[in-house]
Amino acid sequence: MNKTITEKELDSLLNFVGYGRLDADIWFLGMEESAANLKTIRDRQKFQQVEDSLEAQNILGLSPNQFEYENLQNAWSGMSEIMLRLEEKPVTPENLHKYRQESLGRSDGSTLLCEFLPLPMPAGTDWAYESLLPDYPSREAYIEWLKPLRFELFRELVNQNLPKVIICFGRQAWPVYQELFKDFKLSPNGDFEMGWQTDTVVILCDHLAGEAMQGKLEDLLRLILENCLAIDTAKPSGPIPLSKTELARQKKEAARQMAAAKRKPTTKHNPADPYCVCAYCLGYEND
Repeated sequence: MNKTITEKELDSLLNFVGYGRLDADIWFLGMEESAANLKTIRDRQKFQQVEDSLEAQNILGLSPNQFEYENLQNAWSGMSEIMLRLEEKPVTPENLHKYRQESLGRSDGSTLLCEFLPLPMPAGTDWAYESLLPDYPSREAYIEWLKPLRFELFRELVNQNLPKVIICFGRQAWPVYQELFKDFKLSPNGDFEMGWQTDTVVILCDHLAGEAMQGKLEDLLRLILENCLAIDTAKPSGPIPLSKTELARQKKEAARQMAAAKRKPTTKHNPADPYCVCAYCLGYEND
C-alpha cells in the first residue's frame, strides 16, 4: 500500500468502535483486531462506527471463514462460550459455530465487540502502516497519539449506553484498561481485576483465546452473575432503541427550537412518545 490516506479517510477509520450494538448489556473489549493482510483497509472506511459483523464481512468481500479465522477474532470462540453459558445452552462445537455465525457481534444480537485501537494489526508485524500514516513512524507513536482520543470516546459511549458488564481481555493491555476505567476503582479479585461505577461492572481478564484463560471461565462467569444486575441476552423484538442520553439530547433540542419560535411547551404528557415536550419531560414542572 503506497498511497497516503487522506485526512477524511483517516477520520472514518479512526472512528470505528466494533461490531454489534451499543446498547447491548455485554461488551467485550480487546486491544486491537488481528488481520491476515491490509488489502481491505480502505474498504473499512465504509464501516459505521458500530457495524454488524455480517455486513462487515460483506463490505470486506470475505467468506465467513475468512472473516472469522483469517481477518479477525481469535477470541470469538471464548466470547461465544461465555454467551452460551450465560444463556444456559450446551457448549458444543455446533452451538459455538452457530453462535459465532448468527449472533456474535450482530446488530440484532446482545453483544458489542469492540477494540481499543481502531486499525487491525497483521500478525507478526510491529508496525504495518508506515506508508498509510507517515506522521506516525511506529506503533508506539500511533498509540500515544490516539490514546487520549480513544479514552474520551469510550468513556462517552459507556456513559451514554450504560452496559451491564465490560469484559476487557488480554493481560498485556491491562495498563490501558486500568487508565481507561480509572474511575471504576478497579482492584484485584482472584485472577481478575474488577470495579464498577453506577450499574456498569468492568472485569479485566487474560486473553480469551489464550491458554491463560483455561479453567478460569467458571470464575469469570461467577463474577458476572454475582455482580451485574439482570443481564438481558435475548435478541431485541423491535427496533434498536435510542440511548437515554440521545433521547435527552433530542428533548433538549426540541425545547431549544420551541424557545426560538417563542412557543410554550405542551401541557399534556404522552408517555408513549419518546419526543414528548410537555413541561414534565422538559423539566419545567418545578421551575
